[in-house]
Amino acid sequence: MQNSNFISIYLPPDYSVQEISEQLTIPLRKGIEATHYAQLTDNRWLFFCQFDVLTFINWNRLQIIDALEKLGIDRAHHFTENLLHQDYQITHDAKLERAFKIDNDIIRLQEFNHSSLIIVALVLAQSVGLEHFEIEVERNYTKGRKLLEKSSRFSWIQRKQFSDYAKQISLLRHDMVLDLMLLDKPDVLWDNEDLERLYTQLSESLELKSRFDIISYKLDTLKDDIAMIMDLHHHKHSSFLEWIIILLILFEVIMGLGEHFNWF
Repeated sequence: MQNSNFISIYLPPDYSVQEISEQLTIPLRKGIEATHYAQLTDNRWLFFCQFDVLTFINWNRLQIIDALEKLGIDRAHHFTENLLHQDYQITHDAKLERAFKIDNDIIRLQEFNHSSLIIVALVLAQSVGLEHFEIEVERNYTKGRKLLEKSSRFSWIQRKQFSDYAKQISLLRHDMVLDLMLLDKPDVLWDNEDLERLYTQLSESLELKSRFDIISYKLDTLKDDIAMIMDLHHHKHSSFLEWIIILLILFEVIMGLGEHFNWF
């Protein structure tokens, strides 16, 4: 049996594959979907997903800190406190009766190969990336609640704030779907039943779909509330303009009658 440590870390800055490769002086090869990787030794790997998640396999703490410092991450020594991350244990067990087994925070693999590792790295990266969006949604949810509470004092400035906010949450959901690719399985899984099961079961273990559904529900709720309030105030604004037009017409009629009967 051989144990391996996985840790996926969300990088605050927006790095490209080229920047990661150059700053760490590690050539990265294209993997599946938006994943790039490098095998440094027989059991030491590095994976980078283009939604800003770096996954270290069998790197000790000092090696991880050194890599983060090269990338310019502030307070790299305290990355576990300052950066979103998730770790997992993988055991290579050649005597396993099936291709893999997932128990709590441990994955047992019958064969320790590049394909299985890249699937695990991708799912862990998706989980960490999803956590980033969960935090962003909560922050926007709080902001949306404050806007809703101010809706009784609606003005043209607040209308613009509501409009900009609705656009912001729409873009947030768009980015989440596009970046994390949670709605589509990687193409390589269609040709490998074992890898597809590994991806599916690990995704279920990390509750990716249910977490994604909760985020989507919150975003839909906010967007619907904002749209409803904007429609109500647009209707009030239209009614106000209609009354102004009516008053102007009435004023013109009175002025016309006054001239006709010499009231003025």
